[in-house]
Amino acid sequence: MESETQEPEGGDTGGQPQSSAAQQPQPAAAAEQPVAATVDTPVATPVPKRAVLTRRLFILGGFWTTLSLALVGLVGPSLNFAFTRKPAGAAREVFVSPERIPAPGDDPVVIAEGRFFLLNLEAGTTPNGEKTDGGLLALWQKCPHLGCTVPYRSDFNFLGRTGWFRCPCHGSTYTKEGGILVAGPAPRPMDRFSIEVQEDNSIVVNTGVTVAETGAADNPSKTVEYNA
Repeated sequence: MESETQEPEGGDTGGQPQSSAAQQPQPAAAAEQPVAATVDTPVATPVPKRAVLTRRLFILGGFWTTLSLALVGLVGPSLNFAFTRKPAGAAREVFVSPERIPAPGDDPVVIAEGRFFLLNLEAGTTPNGEKTDGGLLALWQKCPHLGCTVPYRSDFNFLGRTGWFRCPCHGSTYTKEGGILVAGPAPRPMDRFSIEVQEDNSIVVNTGVTVAETGAADNPSKTVEYNA
């Protein structure tokens, strides 16, 4: 008898079949994969596009602007007369308070808002020989020659006296006591405005081209009595 027993084929010592995969070494578990880092990059806001002035738009703008200005030049003067308003030179009242009125014999006072000089003459005979009862007289600043503004020259010496109305344009010279013409090309003495004395000793002077009184040699006799 054979004392040795034969091992089953395939070398199975345990009595159970084993797969070849079981006999092979198992691979090590895969290493843990690293987590990818996330970068949060802000998204830039796009810059709005700039308006571009094209050549065509520039030419059209110039054309319409020129056309508009031409129409204004043609139609504007007509529209100017279509609207009612106070015309230049129309009469208006200028109020003068008592403290602005000069004392008798003082230098004339210019009332700029009315474009006239306010005189307060002393009663008697002026140095130029005119008779006057004294009082207030309003003389227009406009020269009767060509319309220049006539100033009062307190430093101007003429005919042995100081203080005259003298036109800077052509030298017309008028007396301090009434605006009587004594030299120059002006056709007449200085023109006048009418005066109304109020109860509170203020005065109202009516000014304007339409109410101006033509100046004459009797200007000093056209004064308005004033007792303040």
